[in-house]
Amino acid sequence: MKTMVVISHPTIQTSSSQQFFLATLKGEDFVTIRHLDEVWSEAKPHFTRVIEEKALVESGAQRLILQFPMYWYQAPAVMKEWIDTVMSKSATFAKQIKELGIVVTLGVKEEAFRAGGKEQFTISELLRPFQALANAMRWNYLPIFEVHQFDYKTEVAKQVLLVEYLQYVTKDHHGTLKNTEDWFIERSQAMNKARWEQIAEWIKENQDERLELEMHLSHWEESQYGDY
Repeated sequence: MKTMVVISHPTIQTSSSQQFFLATLKGEDFVTIRHLDEVWSEAKPHFTRVIEEKALVESGAQRLILQFPMYWYQAPAVMKEWIDTVMSKSATFAKQIKELGIVVTLGVKEEAFRAGGKEQFTISELLRPFQALANAMRWNYLPIFEVHQFDYKTEVAKQVLLVEYLQYVTKDHHGTLKNTEDWFIERSQAMNKARWEQIAEWIKENQDERLELEMHLSHWEESQYGDY
């Protein structure tokens, strides 16, 4: 599945998290990246619907990822303006896109976003308008990809984030655990300077999880139908 990642970040060149993501996606043949702040124009309207629609159609993307830092519990104004300009149920790309995903970066700890936490609301609650957008456009809404306090992550945590982010952007979200194993193997062979031991460990953990699930399922079926 081809993916278009639409990014809104006013200081993307100095953003450690965004540069990390861009480096992760470098060389991905099935991923198109569009940085809104670079195509934003001082002339009004700042975006041209025809041009933006054409970019989406020509990318051939079936998955649309909106990527941004959270500003006061919502996306940056440039992202909102782009959505207001481009989104239309009658647009050609509306039928082309099948999935909508959200990648959001935050400078606050994950535990702050929950009932009783500092922020009181979950990220899913705060970004509910994007779910409504996906529903209106008849797109499948993917679970939100949250990245909390990127600069405080260890190198090991960043390596895990790299794999999880690549999965979110490139992997079939309707696949089985076996599909995930195949994805890990395929990606590990393609990645430069990959940590083979760590990737092998992730593959084994996923295989163990699948085998355990299959075992429980087999036992459940036996308990349900064994006496008939």
